[in-house]
Amino acid sequence: MADFLDKKKIRQVFRNVQKHQHIETLIRQFSSNKEDIRLTALNQVDLSACRNILEMGCAFGAFTEALKGRLHPEATITGMDIIAEYEPFFLEACRRAGYSGTFSSTGVQTIKKCPPASFDLIICSFALYFFVDMIPEISRVLKKDGTFITITHDQCNMQELIQITRNTLKEHQLLKDKQLLPVEVIIRQFSAENGKMLLTPFFGQIRKLDFKNSLIFQTWDIYFFIDYYQFKSPFFLIGTGADKKNIVHKLLHKLQDLGAVSKVITMCKDDAIFICSQPRFSKEIT
Repeated sequence: MADFLDKKKIRQVFRNVQKHQHIETLIRQFSSNKEDIRLTALNQVDLSACRNILEMGCAFGAFTEALKGRLHPEATITGMDIIAEYEPFFLEACRRAGYSGTFSSTGVQTIKKCPPASFDLIICSFALYFFVDMIPEISRVLKKDGTFITITHDQCNMQELIQITRNTLKEHQLLKDKQLLPVEVIIRQFSAENGKMLLTPFFGQIRKLDFKNSLIFQTWDIYFFIDYYQFKSPFFLIGTGADKKNIVHKLLHKLQDLGAVSKVITMCKDDAIFICSQPRFSKEIT
């Protein structure tokens, strides 16, 4: 499973922008917590003086769009991602937010070329676990009075789907007893449980907010649930050999059976917000 974080694999999952947007809509539609987690995060801080903003792993700019009316009127937002197809969507998100924007498809490694103390605000939602090694760089390029806001998953996230997948793979001798699925490894890279520990060496102040949520599907919504799983399935199955055993279809049938016998399907969608300031490695440009 060593290739689950390979850039080519990540592109395969996320390069269909419309599909990604569709899944984002499904999550909001079936969430028990109707608050927008990005707005919840942004409501905690005054960003009115922020001029230079960076969104890492920006995708189609959902977090950027939530910045509308919160920044300095002359603010500029830079989006970094590895998927070039996101560019027009991100720039449109900047336009809707009311700010100028630029986009880089060379990935977050580009941050290494940024001078120290370049940004007033850095944001990242549901992506830091793909590049947790960039935390020192985030601290370096954040201004001494700047803010870093990141949103990530709790380790309970999607446990119901994880368990169904795990049991099915074990039935076909494709997973060992203590072997983690790729999605579990990814989430554990940076999660609600270990996020503060990973951030503490690089920020003097860290505030954590838990965001409790569930996805709730009624029996007649089962096909939306299956749609959600199909989008996420590469991160469940990469490197397990499941693609060679037609396991995906077996899993989908199990989900259908689950919907047939259960009146309601509930899946954990707990997340966490980290608001960081006082970067330990920031140096103001003189």
